[in-house]
Amino acid sequence: MAHNLAVIDGKRAMFCVGSREAAWHKLGQRTDSAVTWQEAMGLAGLDWTVEKIQLSGPRGPVEAWGIFRTTDGQFLGPVGDTYTPIQNRQAFDFVDFLLEAEEDAHYESAGALGNGERVWCLARIPHDFTVASPDDKHQTYLMFATSHDGSLAATCKLTTVRVVCQNTLNMALGSAGKFIGVLHTRNATRRLEEARDLMQGVAQSVKSLEEKLNTLAQRRMTPDSLTAVLDELYPKPKAGDQKNAASLAAVVASTTRRQNILDEILRLYELNDGNAIPEIRGTAYNLLNAVTEY
Repeated sequence: MAHNLAVIDGKRAMFCVGSREAAWHKLGQRTDSAVTWQEAMGLAGLDWTVEKIQLSGPRGPVEAWGIFRTTDGQFLGPVGDTYTPIQNRQAFDFVDFLLEAEEDAHYESAGALGNGERVWCLARIPHDFTVASPDDKHQTYLMFATSHDGSLAATCKLTTVRVVCQNTLNMALGSAGKFIGVLHTRNATRRLEEARDLMQGVAQSVKSLEEKLNTLAQRRMTPDSLTAVLDELYPKPKAGDQKNAASLAAVVASTTRRQNILDEILRLYELNDGNAIPEIRGTAYNLLNAVTEY
């Protein structure tokens, strides 16, 4: 399933704020107002811990370890002997310091994927912006994500993607955005100072992104510039040995696939999301949106 939301204690492990979803395609829990980190963990089904246990074979312990959820013994994944688990509570504790440093920031969503091996929490931050038109609004978030199977390092990132499932988490991880260093300082005062410094950097990053997107929204695409960008993104296949029938067949197949991709991108480019924002039609920002949607 595209959402891949974990089921823990009989419920989908996800919550989000707002009435746009209930909570997402009628999965998970929804709340109308901002919540505390403790409430967020409860609503998202993340109020549990993990432990690292050495695995055993037919003849006893082996040089392998696994991460298990302590509440029900669910196996979350194999890890190495040097792996140190990060508890869900630690993730929310980190984000809490960031929220305390940014007035009007609040938790937006949180959840677990698979069997609970990946978790995330998302905070809405008050640095929204528009591109080209007041109708093209971009909301900004700080996302914290980590894994209990070693597949994802602890990551905190600035994103405009509202994470509510597996697909949107992948989009947020893969999108352009500022990565935030994870705080390790134990002193609370020092941690808050560092969090404020980080949030100041986030505000600057949002401003930089706004300026770049508005620059693209002012740049008109010509047939030549459109072709040049698409050729850079999707280079034309090159034939190796022209006498090699297999090579020629591969080039033909690759050429066909490339043309299908370009046709779809150009269709989305021309559609311009139903011309929802007419001001950006025919611009580099229009093309960026078409490529991103594809």
